[in-house]
Amino acid sequence: MITTSARRIAALLAACLLAVLPAAAASATAPATQRSDAGHGGTGRTTFGVQPAAAKKPDARPNFSYGATPGAIVKDHIAVFNYGTKPLMLKVYAQDAFTTADGGFDLYAAKRKPTDAGAWVKLAKNRVKIPARSRVIVPFTLTVPTKATPGDHTGGIVASLAASATDKKGNKVAVDQRVGARIYLRVSGEITSRLAVENLHTEYHGTANPFGGGSATVTYTVRNTGNVRLAAHQAVSVRDAFGGTAKVAKLRDLPELLPGDAVTMTTTATGVFPAFRDTATVMVDPQPVRGDVKFRILPRVTRTVAFSAVPWALLAVLLVLAGAATVWLVRRRRRRNPPTGTATKSTRTIGKKSGAKQAVGLAAVALLTAGAVVAGTPGDARAADAGKLAVAPAKGTDTQPITLTADAPCPAKTTNVIARVTGAGFPRGGKIVVGNAPLTTYPEVPAGGLAIPLTFTMRDYATMVGFTTLRGTYTFTVSCLKGPFDLRSTRDFTGSLQFATNTSYKDGTKVTLPKAAVPQSPASEAPAPGGTAPSSQAAPGAGQPGQTAPSAVPGGPGSPGAASLNGVQSSADQGSRTALTAWSVGGFTVFLLALLTGFALWVRGRRARTEQPNTDTGE
Repeated sequence: MITTSARRIAALLAACLLAVLPAAAASATAPATQRSDAGHGGTGRTTFGVQPAAAKKPDARPNFSYGATPGAIVKDHIAVFNYGTKPLMLKVYAQDAFTTADGGFDLYAAKRKPTDAGAWVKLAKNRVKIPARSRVIVPFTLTVPTKATPGDHTGGIVASLAASATDKKGNKVAVDQRVGARIYLRVSGEITSRLAVENLHTEYHGTANPFGGGSATVTYTVRNTGNVRLAAHQAVSVRDAFGGTAKVAKLRDLPELLPGDAVTMTTTATGVFPAFRDTATVMVDPQPVRGDVKFRILPRVTRTVAFSAVPWALLAVLLVLAGAATVWLVRRRRRRNPPTGTATKSTRTIGKKSGAKQAVGLAAVALLTAGAVVAGTPGDARAADAGKLAVAPAKGTDTQPITLTADAPCPAKTTNVIARVTGAGFPRGGKIVVGNAPLTTYPEVPAGGLAIPLTFTMRDYATMVGFTTLRGTYTFTVSCLKGPFDLRSTRDFTGSLQFATNTSYKDGTKVTLPKAAVPQSPASEAPAPGGTAPSSQAAPGAGQPGQTAPSAVPGGPGSPGAASLNGVQSSADQGSRTALTAWSVGGFTVFLLALLTGFALWVRGRRARTEQPNTDTGE
C-alpha cells in the first residue's frame, strides 16, 4: 500500500518537472534575443546614464541651466555612467530639443544636424570608453553666437549606444539606446511670453433622441509664439444659442512648451443641445514653467468659434408628423366632401367669410414675421447706450504712451474688458490693444470708469501690423464683457484721435471728464532710477538668473488679442453674431408659430364649409 502511494507521488513529481522544464528553458534563452554588438557591451542587457558634473565628480543639478549674453562662453562638464558589468563604448553628442505631440520634452535623432543650442556645444570627446561600474567626466564648451536672439534656447547632451536586436519574427533590427541631460539657455534681451490658439475646430455628433443632446469634439492647437518656454492652464467651454452649457472633459495642464513649438489638443463635450448654431470657446492661461525665474506673463488667450449643431432627429420627427397630418387632412376632406353637387348661396357666403378670416390671419402672421425679422436683424443695438473715451494726453506724438479713460463704469455683472483700434492701415476688424483681461487689472478713477494705459505707442502698433504712415482718424473701442468665455459686450466705450501730421495727433472725442478723473499720462511719469528705459523697451541683461525681463503687452503679434481677432474679431462683430443667432432662433420660432396659426385657420375654415350644408338641410 505504501509502495503504491510512493510510486504515484513519484510519477506526479516527474510529470510536474517535465511541465516546468520547457518554460525554464524558454526563460533562460529569452535574454539572448536582446544582444549588443561586439565592442558595445557584449551580450546581455546594458545600463548607462548621464548627469551634470563638476571637473572631478557629479553634482546635484537636475539639468544644465544658463543665463548669458550674446558672445558669451560657458564651460561645464557632464558625467557618463556605466552601471553594467562589462565595459561600454558610447557616442556622446549635443542636439536640439523639441516638444513632442503629447507635450513632452525630447531631443532630435543624431542624424539631424542641430541649428540651435545643440550646435553651440562642443564636447572634448565624442566617443568614450567606460569600464564596468564606473564613470567618465567629459568637459564641454557652450559658445553663444554674437547674433543669438533673446530668449530661451534648448537642447541636450546625449549618450548613445548603437546595438542590434532580434524581433519576434527573427529579423535583426538596429536599436539606438539614448539618455540625455537637458540644456536650458536664456540669452539676455527683450523677453516675450505669449501663447496663441490656432486651428480651432468643433465637430458636432448628433443623437437619435429628438429631445436630447449630442456630443462635440473640440480640436485646437496651442502654439508658443514668444521666445521663452511656458506652461499653460487650459479650459474649454461649449454653449448653445440659448445659453446652455455642455459638460466638457477636464484638460490637463501643459507642463512645458518650447518657443516656436505647438501641441494639438482634443477634448469632448457631452450634453450639447443642438440649437443650429452653438459656440466653442478655448481659454489658455500662460504660466511660467515650474522652477523658472518670474517674468511678466500676458493675459489669457481666448478663442471662440461657432459650429453647426442641427437637430436632425427632431426635424425628422416633425417631418413625419407633418406628413401624417397632411395625409389625415386629405382623407378627411375626401370623406366629407360630396362627389357631386353645387354649393348653396349660404355655403358660398360662409366660404367667403372663412376665406376673408384666413386672409386676415395670414396677413397678421406675415406682419408678425416681418416685425420679428426687422427687430432681430443685426444692427447697432448698443448705439444709444455707447459711452465715450477720453484720450490722454489730448495732444501728443506717435511715440507717446496713451491712456484711455471711460466716462462711466462698466455695467453690473461685467467681469472682463477688451479694447481695439481701427483706422487707416489697421485691419478691418481692428487691432487688439488690450487683450481679454479682468476688470480688476485696471484701476477705476473718481467720477469715471476704467483708466486703461496702453504701454505700446501708436507707432508701435502700426509697426506690428506692417505700415508706417499714420493718417486720419483712429477710433478706440473698449468693450465690457460678461466673462472670459461670454464675449457678448454689455457696453462699448468709443474714443478717437486725429493725426494732423504723420507724427502728431489730437483728441477727437472731446469728452469732458472731471479733473480728478483724468489720469496722469504715462509719458509724464518720472524715469526710474538709473535712467532705465520705459516698459516697452528692452532691458539689458534680461533673462539672466535672478533678473526679471519685460515682455510684450496685450496687443502684440500673437498676443491674446491677436488670437482673438481670428476667432472673434471684435466685440461689435460678436454682438452682430449674437444678434444673428437670436434672429435665427427667433425667426424659426415665429415661422413655426405662423405655420401652426395658418394650419389652425385652414382647419377652421374647412370645418365651417363642410358643416354648413348639413345645417341648411335640417332647416
